[in-house]
Amino acid sequence: MVILAYDLNSMTIREIFKRNLKYYRKKRGFTQEQLAELINCNPKYISEIESRNKFPSAEVIDALALALEIPVSQLFAD
Repeated sequence: MVILAYDLNSMTIREIFKRNLKYYRKKRGFTQEQLAELINCNPKYISEIESRNKFPSAEVIDALALALEIPVSQLFAD
């Protein structure tokens, strides 16, 4: 049996994604509304992702990375 230690101080993948999405959105100078328009979704959805209430599908993650002109991996980089 393998038991994995979990550091309660480490960020979850959702927290990392949320932080990075907001960082790269602002770095590109986009509002939530502008980013939503680029990926054809409701601005409220971007807000919900950034506030950690929602986690996007793989298709939305691809669209976000494309709109932000970054590799998908950057959205998950710690």
